[in-house]
Amino acid sequence: MKFNYKGRGFVVVTLAAMLVVVGTVNYQLSRKSLLETSREFTAYEQAQNEKNMDTNEKEDVKVVDSKESQVEEKVTEASKQIEKQLTSAQNMKKATYILDMKMTREKQRNSLTQDLNEMINNPSTSEEARKEASAMKLQLVKDQDVELKIEDLLSTKGFENALVYISEGKVNVVVSEEKLDEADAAKIFDLVAEQADVKYENIKLMNNNKN
Repeated sequence: MKFNYKGRGFVVVTLAAMLVVVGTVNYQLSRKSLLETSREFTAYEQAQNEKNMDTNEKEDVKVVDSKESQVEEKVTEASKQIEKQLTSAQNMKKATYILDMKMTREKQRNSLTQDLNEMINNPSTSEEARKEASAMKLQLVKDQDVELKIEDLLSTKGFENALVYISEGKVNVVVSEEKLDEADAAKIFDLVAEQADVKYENIKLMNNNKN
């Protein structure tokens, strides 16, 4: 029996060539598929990053807005607490009443100023919120300056160891006099109204005399 080696050789060569072509096509298809998958993954990853950034920005804004609300609530609550302590009959009986209240006033102002500074320096704070925080901080400084000025002026008029507390447009004044008549009260009201730029109905005057 004779074998056609030439024919078999042709068949082998042809099959080998076809395998090479198929392998090349598969490689190109796989490479294309990988590239497309890689592009899709990159696009997906980029979209996720943008989504996460947007979420983080929204969360930062919520935190800042929440902080602003907390500061406003803290100012109001602190004012109520200070006034409550100022008018407490039990506190007014203490020999260190004036000193204690001035220390409490200072502590409260420092705490509020710190909260406001955090808002002002926070990169995520909106411009509007930053302006409001700056205005609140400026008002705290102004109130403190006016308080000290009124206390000094009252001292020069004979009302020593006076205590003044200003918050939200209202002024609380405490003096320690053996006798506080209407004429003295009128002087104090006039001085406070002028220096603090408030109406008489927004001034509360108390006498802390223990005799």
